[in-house]
Amino acid sequence: MTHRMNWLARTGLAMAVAATLMQGASTPALAQSQENVTFGFFAPLTGRFGANGERFKEAVELFVEQTNESGGIGGKPLVVLTEDDRGEPMQATAIAQKFSENKDVVAAIGSFTSGNSIAAGEIFAAAGVPQVSPSSSHPDYTKISKYQFRIPNTQDTMSLIYVKTLEENAPHERVAIIYFQDDWGIFVGNATKKALEADGSEVPVFEAMLPDARDFRPLVTKLRQANVDAILLASHYGPSATFLQQLRQAGLETPVIGPETLYNPELITLAGDAANGVITTTYFFPGDPSKAKFVEEYSAKFGREPDLWAAYAYDAISIAAAGAKALADAGQPITREALRDAIDNLPPFDGVTGVTEFVDGTPAKDLTILKIQNGAYTLLK
Repeated sequence: MTHRMNWLARTGLAMAVAATLMQGASTPALAQSQENVTFGFFAPLTGRFGANGERFKEAVELFVEQTNESGGIGGKPLVVLTEDDRGEPMQATAIAQKFSENKDVVAAIGSFTSGNSIAAGEIFAAAGVPQVSPSSSHPDYTKISKYQFRIPNTQDTMSLIYVKTLEENAPHERVAIIYFQDDWGIFVGNATKKALEADGSEVPVFEAMLPDARDFRPLVTKLRQANVDAILLASHYGPSATFLQQLRQAGLETPVIGPETLYNPELITLAGDAANGVITTTYFFPGDPSKAKFVEEYSAKFGREPDLWAAYAYDAISIAAAGAKALADAGQPITREALRDAIDNLPPFDGVTGVTEFVDGTPAKDLTILKIQNGAYTLLK
């Protein structure tokens, strides 16, 4: 409940705006125009999460190009309106209002962080706009309304996977948890701490990583003094890279395990050799032969392999488009409400992040375990 109150306090405007939209949520004027099928896409294209947002954007562009080259959706071109939320909840709220007031927008794809997706979600719920977040894993996101969908598992489910990964790959009697100070990181930290302690492990170090922090030497000293067996690092690639460098520079070779946020080539670029040995989870690995077509087409267009973030966004827009296509194939108008129902009723969707089958907007997926070795992600399991 504390985490939900945190983002509500920061995004109180969302509730006020949502109230103004509620009356018009189901009016006929919000039906899709006849010329195009229009989605709104928003992500942090600048700011500290800009690299992730750019991968989102590239995947969306690839999907739109592929869709329109093959005839669009029901013969109509797919159009995507793109906005930069800068990783800021208030900006996400403003974008959600803009999309909601545009009668042509029948679905929203975004955002990257749970905080931004939740802030925008209040607006979309009031306006009846189906929202598919590529990467938001905080449980509160899909509790907003029936209009919210996500591609990954929730973090309470993921915390159990992290504990299992620790058990199978590192000593885990005394585990330090370092978490990023945002809604996602706080939830991951607390959920994993609860799961570890329930499993009999001690958590002698439980520390937040502040967004602007760059000097982690006091934290490294605390880790040394606590004599921990392993570190669960629930943070984003940028600060994680700095932390890993300072950890290894201090001579600590403690195993580090983290969530899918550590699966980003930029982590290796920034951390260098300090990234070697890190174990992480992912829903997508480009070396998987079953993903070859997506990897080849993305690489041909952008000159590099897709990462998890690109895969997330590709599946998010693919699922929204699959719902729209189901309506078009049935000869039904693509309205916001009809599209929400179509997405909810899709059969299991076999995408590049695995099989997505929604139960209350959330799937349950298997994960792949990776380890960084010799400056590259390698398949561990």
